[in-house]
Amino acid sequence: MSQPTSRLNQRQREEVTSQQQGAQNTAALEFAAAEEMLRHDAGQIPVPPAVAERLQKSVASEPAPPKSWWQRLLKG
Repeated sequence: MSQPTSRLNQRQREEVTSQQQGAQNTAALEFAAAEEMLRHDAGQIPVPPAVAERLQKSVASEPAPPKSWWQRLLKG
C-alpha cells in the first residue's frame, strides 16, 4: 500500500520541481531596452480581431507620404 503513495508523492514533487523551473526560466529574460521587451511581449500575445480591424482601417485612411524632390523632378 505504501508504494502507490510514494509514487504519487514522487510525481507531485516532480511536477512542483518542473513548475518551479518553468517559473525560473521565464523570469530569467533580460532586455537591454524597453522596446525589446515590448517586441517580445507582442510576439507572445495575439492581437484581438477587433483591434486588428480598427488598426487596418486607421492605416488605410492615412494619406500617402509626399514624394521626395528627386522623384517629383524626374516624373516631370
